[in-house]
Amino acid sequence: MHFSSQLSYTPFNTTKSMKIFFLGISGTFMGNLAQIARELNHEVSGCDNKVYPPMSEHLKTLGIDFSEGYEESNFTDADLFIVGNAISKNNPLLQKILKEGKKITSGPQWLYENVLKNKKVIAVSGTHGKTTVTSMISHALLENKINANYLIAGIP
Repeated sequence: MHFSSQLSYTPFNTTKSMKIFFLGISGTFMGNLAQIARELNHEVSGCDNKVYPPMSEHLKTLGIDFSEGYEESNFTDADLFIVGNAISKNNPLLQKILKEGKKITSGPQWLYENVLKNKKVIAVSGTHGKTTVTSMISHALLENKINANYLIAGIP
């Protein structure tokens, strides 16, 4: 995600609970990232253009508040704003956050700084088959009693 030099990111202390707001919360990556943030005891909320099942149900089950649309009325103050890669720089809510000088970061950056840093990582990328291949790798690791965590963005 490239915005401009006006953005900066300082790693946060994960031992302190923060209010985190996700722009683009209903995507599979961002929704599951919101779950991780919630499991790390952060107060999590967000918005997206359209929020529908299965992600809407998943977020409700986790107790994560969300709203539809990027109007300024959906602005909720937070310690950190995590901006999805589908959010355009002209997004009115993003513009408000930038104008107010709030701290923002991308989902991958937050995941690295707060979860993956100093860990060995196997990453799967590509156009097709990512969920399937990631599931196969995690299954092989678990079956071989290798202590591993995994993030599969698809919702079963």
